[in-house]
Amino acid sequence: MTSQAELKQFASLRMPKFRQKYGQFTVEGRKAVHEVFHSRLKVVKILATKWYIDRYNPEYDCDIISDPDNLKLSQYDTPPGIIAVVEIPKEPQWNHNQTLTLALDGISDPGNMGTIIRIADWYGINQILMSTDCVDVYNNKCLAATMGSFTRVDCIYTDLLETLKGKKVFGAFLAGTSIYKLKLEEPTVLLIGSESHGIREHLNEVVTTFITIPKIGEAESLNAGVATAIMLDRLCVPS
Repeated sequence: MTSQAELKQFASLRMPKFRQKYGQFTVEGRKAVHEVFHSRLKVVKILATKWYIDRYNPEYDCDIISDPDNLKLSQYDTPPGIIAVVEIPKEPQWNHNQTLTLALDGISDPGNMGTIIRIADWYGINQILMSTDCVDVYNNKCLAATMGSFTRVDCIYTDLLETLKGKKVFGAFLAGTSIYKLKLEEPTVLLIGSESHGIREHLNEVVTTFITIPKIGEAESLNAGVATAIMLDRLCVPS
């Protein structure tokens, strides 16, 4: 049985400062809860409405909560009826010897971030370096956009300028060497900036190769998620 004090704490996890305070986050929906239950992440508690349990008969133990409490906990206007409270894992050390690492500078949109995490998972990238001002990956919109990939990809917040010094870094810009002329021959970092600002100027000094996706039409730029997908496809898939 979940106490009202616990419910109040779980409801507060919608805000970043309380996720940091308690070291927990929540995920909602049948697929997301299934993913975390079968992942390496530690599930603290699973809460579900009686309607959800009667309809889906989940394989894991759930504390039954009322519809009003479910509404207080949920970040959706129409709650899915099941919520898992999960421990935020300890950030691992970056394995800088892996063939390709993705690094993100200033990605602020949670949906865009979640899409990038999902793309990285598709191409077998299991670690992403992120500037400290990137959006919180435990934001509900971000988690939903990953479609479960957040359980398999480590997101490491770091000072990119210090972390990437002395490393081989491909930086994505509007002008540079065509991505189609490049090959991965040693551990490399692919650095992607936001759609609005690109890679910020102070990071130019760590970029060893300025790269681009050749433009044929008249669009000014590509969404960061789209650009990431194109570049990972070129670098990760043997030609």
